[in-house]
Amino acid sequence: MSGLEIFVIHNQFWAYAILFGGMFIEGEVFFLTGAILTLQGHLSWPWFLLTIFIGVILGDIAWYYLGRWTRATKLGFLLSDKFSRLHSWLSENFMSRYPRLACYSKFLYYVNRLTPLIAGWHGLEIKKFIRIHLAAAVLWIGAMSLLSALLGLIAGDPGLRWLIKHMGYVVIASFVIFFTIEYTLKKIFTKKISVNI
Repeated sequence: MSGLEIFVIHNQFWAYAILFGGMFIEGEVFFLTGAILTLQGHLSWPWFLLTIFIGVILGDIAWYYLGRWTRATKLGFLLSDKFSRLHSWLSENFMSRYPRLACYSKFLYYVNRLTPLIAGWHGLEIKKFIRIHLAAAVLWIGAMSLLSALLGLIAGDPGLRWLIKHMGYVVIASFVIFFTIEYTLKKIFTKKISVNI
C-alpha cells in the first residue's frame, strides 16, 4: 500500500478537503487522482462527486469576485487603460459567447480560471454566471467521471494499484500532458484572436 493510500485511509476529511481546494486551482489532476482512489474503494463516490461539484462552483465564484474586485483597484485602472483595445474586443466577442466559452474553458488549463475572472471584470450578472457555471460544472464532472471509469476499465485493479503506487510520476506526466495540450490550444487560439483584433 502506498503512502498516498495510507494517508487517504487514515485522513478521510483531509483527503476530501484537499480535493475541494484543488478545484480552486486546477481540477483535472486532482479529479483523476481522487477518482483512482475512489475506484480503489478508499473514497466514497457520492462524497467525492459532491466535494468536486461544490469545489468547482465555489472556485468559479471566487475567481468571478476576484475579477470584480480587481477592476476597482489601481491595478484594474492601469490594466483597463493599457488594454483598452482588448477590453472592447472581449466585450464584443468573449462576453457575447460566454455560455459556450465557459463550457469549453472547463477543459483548458488556466483558461478555466481566467474565464470567470473576465466575467467578473466585465460585470456579468451573478445569477446568470452561476446558472452558466452550474451547467459547465455538470458537463465537466460528467466527462471527467466517464474518463475515470474508462481508465478503471482499461487499467483494471492491478493497473490502478500501479498508478497509485507511482502517483508522483502519474501527476508529473499528467501535468506535462495537460500543459502540452493547453500550450498547443493557446497557440492556435492566440493566432485566431490576433488575426481578429
